Amino acid sequence: MNPIIKKKAAFKVAGYGIKTNIAESNGTKDIASFWSNYDGENLESKLYDVLCPPKHGEVGLCVPSSEKGNVIYLLGVIVKDFSKVEQDMITVEVPEAEYAIFTTPPVDTTNNPEQNEFSEVIKSTWKYIFEEWFKDSDYVYDESKLDFEFYDERCHNRQDTVMDIYVPVKKIN
Repeated sequence: MNPIIKKKAAFKVAGYGIKTNIAESNGTKDIASFWSNYDGENLESKLYDVLCPPKHGEVGLCVPSSEKGNVIYLLGVIVKDFSKVEQDMITVEVPEAEYAIFTTPPVDTTNNPEQNEFSEVIKSTWKYIFEEWFKDSDYVYDESKLDFEFYDERCHNRQDTVMDIYVPVKKIN
């Protein structure tokens, strides 16, 4: 699994999210529960209807908070500005960064609306990045930036469902 290394300009994300503690075991459960609620309340359609983003694609990211171990998990869309944001939405400005961009291995989600296999592939890709790729690469994780997942038209009920994981990196000197 070879990533593409690419600089990405700063951008704005608006959407829905939850506050959770990733240091405790409930972080993963909270995020999974959020996804279930997100799908159940059709929040994706609401994002597009209200925010009218210039391109299709959702961004999933964890934003650290000032409280130890706490993060805000945000699932949103890239917007030009925050002028259309509603009161129940969360906004984040993602700074410019150099990224290693990984595309998950393809999974057939046409007969699996729950996409359990897809979520397992996403988890295993994250695991590969941090347990395998970094140790053999010329890069280190850039902790001053934000990593994120990007879901576009390639991840909607297809035989070759994939998504991208953007990991901020710095070249080792």
